[in-house]
Amino acid sequence: MSVFGKALASLGVGSAKVDTRLSKSQFRQGDLVKGEVFVQGGQVRQHIDEIYLYLIIQYVKDGKQQEYVMEKFRLAEPFDIGLSETKVIPFEFQLPFDTPVTTGGCPVYLKTGLDIKMAKDPKDVDGIEVLPHPLVEKTLQAIENIGFQLVRVDFDFEKYYSRHPFIQEFGFEPIGPFQGFLDQLKAVFYVGDDEIDLIMEVDRKAVDLMSSLEEALELDARTIRLTVTEDMAKKGKLENELNRLIKEQI
Repeated sequence: MSVFGKALASLGVGSAKVDTRLSKSQFRQGDLVKGEVFVQGGQVRQHIDEIYLYLIIQYVKDGKQQEYVMEKFRLAEPFDIGLSETKVIPFEFQLPFDTPVTTGGCPVYLKTGLDIKMAKDPKDVDGIEVLPHPLVEKTLQAIENIGFQLVRVDFDFEKYYSRHPFIQEFGFEPIGPFQGFLDQLKAVFYVGDDEIDLIMEVDRKAVDLMSSLEEALELDARTIRLTVTEDMAKKGKLENELNRLIKEQI
């Protein structure tokens, strides 16, 4: 390969390319993500220092779109890729339990790249759909079953603990028996393998002088905490417990 060809490769022209292929594009929180990275050699032999895979969350804060690297995975030891050579590197990793679900316009994607010294690093981006953990899904359904409607899914940046700068928050409005007593209900989830911790903020409606004063002073919200297990999610147990806990706050 000529010096000119090497110079072009350093700029990304005729350089190695990377293509990540996932076993599927839809995953639940905590699922095992499997796939293969295909590295296609270019017009010059190149040394690959590493293959990296980023799990990236896209969100909006203060009207500005931002990207957050939630996890970084190193997929391979250094290797050389020859002219037009193809290498396939299989991988698997567990999608973190606190990965936001993509409902409500929260893009989640994987970015794969090759680290090549003195050259433009090739990259590949693949969007994925993240579904709720089964217990989160059952809990959301139970909240709707007792008379609430999910109206928004966004991020909270201040009120709740998270290892990330944000935590996903689900907002509900009452459409059933709680309609005359509550303005809204917010829910966040801390997800584990076989149980979840649910925190709900119940915003009471102003119905008299005292509750009007509490609302004016932003003291009308009450917090409920509940650990949800598989057993609790069966046969209406969860609906009964949620109903009882919310009624205690009215």
